[in-house]
Amino acid sequence: MTAVHRPLSDWVLRLGPAPSPGASPINDGDERADARGLPLFAEGWVRGTAPAGPDRTPVLALHHPDSALTYVELDDCGVPLPVDETGADLIDRLEGSWPRPGFAPADLAAVTALSPELRYLLLHRLSQEGAPPPHAFHCLPWGPVTELASAVARLLDGGEPPALSPRALDLGHWVTPAATGVTGPLEQLHEGLTIPDPELAARGGTALCSGLSAADPARFPAPVRAALADVVHRLASVNPFLRHAAGLTADRLTGTVSDTFVTTLDSDLPKAAAADDRTVVRRLGDDGPFTVRAEVTAGGRLTVTVELAVEATAERERLLDAYGGAFVPVRVSAEGRGLRYWVALEARRRWLSGVLVVPAARGRFEVAAEDAVTGLWGLSGVAPDQLLPSLAGANRAGLQVWRAAAERSPAGHPLRRAVRLLDEQGGTS
Repeated sequence: MTAVHRPLSDWVLRLGPAPSPGASPINDGDERADARGLPLFAEGWVRGTAPAGPDRTPVLALHHPDSALTYVELDDCGVPLPVDETGADLIDRLEGSWPRPGFAPADLAAVTALSPELRYLLLHRLSQEGAPPPHAFHCLPWGPVTELASAVARLLDGGEPPALSPRALDLGHWVTPAATGVTGPLEQLHEGLTIPDPELAARGGTALCSGLSAADPARFPAPVRAALADVVHRLASVNPFLRHAAGLTADRLTGTVSDTFVTTLDSDLPKAAAADDRTVVRRLGDDGPFTVRAEVTAGGRLTVTVELAVEATAERERLLDAYGGAFVPVRVSAEGRGLRYWVALEARRRWLSGVLVVPAARGRFEVAAEDAVTGLWGLSGVAPDQLLPSLAGANRAGLQVWRAAAERSPAGHPLRRAVRLLDEQGGTS
């Protein structure tokens, strides 16, 4: 995929001669193919426009001077993409500097003037193939995202749901070249707060923190960053299970330096420590309501202890019911590879706590606990054999939490199979 001028869209339509009778006109009869990767467009194509429809509207096109073939590009509904000569020239110039177009202020303003469909297709291709500067993504249609985020913040404050534009109610895929896993969870959170559905709101809030933590904040325009930071700030104040992850996410969006829940340990302890069978302990994060303690022994065991200060109230019980159990994701990484674990939290009077004991990685390794506390629904996509080490490493109280969650999980949930695997291997009750 090295040609400068190739389709931006995955659907194209040839302007004569027509394909064989009965065949789909899209992609010369292969509408399941992605036109951007077709060998047909390997080289020799020129960017421009072509007239289409009864009114001969100019649409985005590719022309091959040698073969005299012309293809117009289509949107998701199979409709040609309108563009004037100025817009086509702009796309031609940007493709000419592929894969590193500079996006000077004038370029950014010109791209912003294109239709949302063309902006999406241009930035989508560039995000896959090139190295665009973060500010290039500011030209995407962000207005509906800011509108929905402001509405969600109001709902989190207990206000009435405001009227929203159709585009805010259905964000679609328009800004996904900048970040995935953000707009969908934001919509889910909004729906969960509006219905209301506590489980749906919890799932949306958790996924939003995860999506934003993986995104590059510089790709969001400043008003969008501020609106999203406002949402996660409020999530941190209304949902204690999201408190630490939402706080970290808000800090990333606002550029605030904060304590991270990451530490480095070494299983090769000093000789004195090894001789005495002592341990090395690291505390992750600050002294807030969420604390994580990582301990490595000379015997090569890693113990992770988690405490989350949440008073036993009716609201905590509603949260636990919506979550179906509380589980803290922990990642242990060494030499570029990582293992995921989950610490099951037992509910006590003033806090939730859990312990995980697993083999320590050899040499230096990193322990991270930055992700949000998740619920039973957050484990539905995890394979049973990936859950098994977390069950095997739980203490008796933690294993009871796992078993109780498995009993209330729907048929086919991987946790049910993980519990069966543990029992088959002689796991403790």
